[in-house]
Amino acid sequence: MRSIPEKTLEHWTSIYLSNRFPNGALWWPVSGEDVLVELPRLAASGPGKSLALELKTTEARGTDHVLEIDTRQLARYVNPPAGPPLPVYYVFPTPHWTGPLTSHSGTAPAAPNGSAAAPPEWWRRRIGRAWFGDWLYVMSARSVAAALPHGWNAPRRKRATLFTLNSSRVVGGKPSWASLLGPTLSSWPIDWTRFWRIVTLGGPYDGVRWRTFVSEGNRPDRVLVLDGAEEREWSVGALLNQPWLEWRPGRPGDADTKVGDRVSIGGNERLLLHIAESALR
Repeated sequence: MRSIPEKTLEHWTSIYLSNRFPNGALWWPVSGEDVLVELPRLAASGPGKSLALELKTTEARGTDHVLEIDTRQLARYVNPPAGPPLPVYYVFPTPHWTGPLTSHSGTAPAAPNGSAAAPPEWWRRRIGRAWFGDWLYVMSARSVAAALPHGWNAPRRKRATLFTLNSSRVVGGKPSWASLLGPTLSSWPIDWTRFWRIVTLGGPYDGVRWRTFVSEGNRPDRVLVLDGAEEREWSVGALLNQPWLEWRPGRPGDADTKVGDRVSIGGNERLLLHIAESALR
């Protein structure tokens, strides 16, 4: 069972972002809508920064919490079939409890036997150390790909484990990312609140960034795409005219999908966000 329902995290993250960026635009795509299609439309809505959050929750297995990644979905994020690289970031919890939580209001479980209800107050920052933002982390799609085991994008592979966390080792503290992901990884997961500070300051620099600018007539006309040390400007028209198709049910034949491939986007746990220029520094 899921350590905590994805829908619960979706609502909590939405509340946080709506308050942090009151002039921004949030969009939860429905099943069947493609990030490749919706991101350019969001970027064309006005000056500012656009990105996609792929929300993943861990699976509770005894006292452990295991985070698995849909490798074919990740492969499409890292290597889109057309157009610029995508500003996709994975968001995931590091549970400090044992066992799964349900979507009902209640208290956190103390043992891995059965399941217990999710404490309703954890979405409020004033709750203290139990606040969800203190155990939520973000990684760019590129960093997730770098952290997965070798061969994660093999043609017949569908899933790969990013990490296995023992909850008893993180109660009251942060995970040891060097132990969980390997000491050679160049970019560790970023704390939820720190991530948004970095975003408003121009980062994160290990991930792709899209920033929309306007013409003299104050109309969105170009998007600056930053990918590491590389940068390229795309006209809004060129972005909107990419040969991207909405994803349909089904699975691709291999991880490197092509334009027009009909692939599954999995569940409905992604958030598209446009941060207004006024919130950036």
